[in-house]
Amino acid sequence: MQRKRRKTRNDVLIDLTSLLDVIFILLLVVICNYNYENQKNELETALAQEAMSAAKADAEADSQVYSDMIETQSNLQNYVWSASIVVPYEPDEITIRHIKLLTEDGAEPVSIDLVGNDVEGSIQEFRSKLTDYVKKYNDRPIILSLNENDDNILYRDEKKINEVLHELSNTYRNVYIKGNISEE
Repeated sequence: MQRKRRKTRNDVLIDLTSLLDVIFILLLVVICNYNYENQKNELETALAQEAMSAAKADAEADSQVYSDMIETQSNLQNYVWSASIVVPYEPDEITIRHIKLLTEDGAEPVSIDLVGNDVEGSIQEFRSKLTDYVKKYNDRPIILSLNENDDNILYRDEKKINEVLHELSNTYRNVYIKGNISEE
């Protein structure tokens, strides 16, 4: 009879080759995935930088256009004058109204009172003041503007002021009327 030999602990051989193969494959996958993510992030960063550069160029172009517009407006004020006319009435006393003539020549605003129904003298004073302004600056265009879309003006006052504005526009070649002022 044969005797069976007992295996001892020292006789056990573990083959680690397969385990090392699996570890190296996992390591290779992790490194490839890291490189892929890194390249993806670099591409996204480059695209974001291009978009920011384009946005910056657009903003600089818009800023230049805005600066040019401001400069044009400033230069335009050297060649064109304007006068704004506002004719509000007193909320407590509708028979008292004020013609306010605001000009760009640095002069104080002119205020002419309209009291009651007979306002021909006040309208004549307004016509005289506005005509003096037009004559003073006859070398450049003058834009006259009556307060547009304002509910604080009585229709009869608006009609008389419009007549004065149209009269000046028809008399002087350098006078223009701004807005939707109806000709009657």
